[in-house]
Amino acid sequence: MPSPRIAITGLGFVGAVGAHVSALEAALDQERSGLGDLTLFSSELSREYPVGQYRGDLQADFARLVRPLSAREAGRLSRSDLLALVAAAEALQMAALPDMARRNAGVYLGQSVCGTLSSESYYLDCAAQAASHGRASPSHLDRLFVHDGANSGDAIAREFSMGGPMASLMTACSSGANALGLAAARIASGQAQVMLAGGADSLSRIAFLGFASLGVMSPEGPRPFDAARKGMCVGEGAGMLVLESEAHARARQARVLAWLTGYGHSCDAHHLTAPHPEGLGAQAAMNQALADAGLAPSDIGFVSAHGTGTLDNDKVEALAIARAFGTRAVPVSSTKRYFGHTLAASGAIKAVLCVLALQRRRLWPNLGLQKAQDDSLDLVTQARPAPRLQHVLSNSFGFGGNNAALVFTAGDRP
Repeated sequence: MPSPRIAITGLGFVGAVGAHVSALEAALDQERSGLGDLTLFSSELSREYPVGQYRGDLQADFARLVRPLSAREAGRLSRSDLLALVAAAEALQMAALPDMARRNAGVYLGQSVCGTLSSESYYLDCAAQAASHGRASPSHLDRLFVHDGANSGDAIAREFSMGGPMASLMTACSSGANALGLAAARIASGQAQVMLAGGADSLSRIAFLGFASLGVMSPEGPRPFDAARKGMCVGEGAGMLVLESEAHARARQARVLAWLTGYGHSCDAHHLTAPHPEGLGAQAAMNQALADAGLAPSDIGFVSAHGTGTLDNDKVEALAIARAFGTRAVPVSSTKRYFGHTLAASGAIKAVLCVLALQRRRLWPNLGLQKAQDDSLDLVTQARPAPRLQHVLSNSFGFGGNNAALVFTAGDRP
């Protein structure tokens, strides 16, 4: 039996193309990539590989949306915390949900990098102190060993007085999608009325250099599903969505942007970094999401692909989609060239994109595609109107073979 419908009433976004859902829409409409040089920290590879770095002032963004941060707060919050808080604030404002303390509302957040960028900076400060003075000062050691490394979910709950269930989920690059699916399940079970869910991750030295060391980054940026693709591009950002039970949303006469109707989650149980070569786990997640939504493959009008641009991921995902949808060529697109692979935030940002596609009945192109890797997919190469679009499926696949798929269904039209 299909799960109870979960209403989506608010969206929030921060990424390489800007802060605010309107900035995301503008970049999609203009087919404009936000990739560029890495300036957040120093690296010998900063000009070799482009990144999806947010160029704005996150503290100023939060001040415009909510309030100015105190010096103490600003010093304690990591870049990942601020990305999450800005996206959360926008989503809650769009949902027009006041008095959160009086509602059974919680937070589920997908993360992987968390506060690593801050940890790296504190370590480098200590190392510099030790090199100059023979040892690090007590104040530098305090910052290194006593700081909030994974505080984003707590920070959101505190700021917006959300006393319901709270959890941080880490399943690599499917974290944000799993946060949404599990938050929806919490509402469906009656354990919460409202959940703020999504993902947030910042750039860091370990993430940037780690992917470079794996040999999966491209100096020309990602070209998902292209025959001559050379790899991925790491990015940063946050996507947050307000989820509500249908009864709660209707009772307060909220505008339902879309419905989260299906969720599937599987594990390849195959390899730490490589996907299963036959895409069995990816296909299983899609099949589960369709079954949860009570839909057939023929009901899906668009697939938002994980599509990182790496050789293995795109090959395996194309195979899994072809098997899940049979002979029908469903439209497929990856948006990784717009803002890079935002790691744990990826599935949540793609969820925002799926809601926008349903709202606007429009499919955005797979930027960077010149020649398709094969003919098994109907890859979107130019923006398409989709006047009868009702259901979309979004894929998110992470290291360790952690696969998640979500189904979104059209809500109230603008």
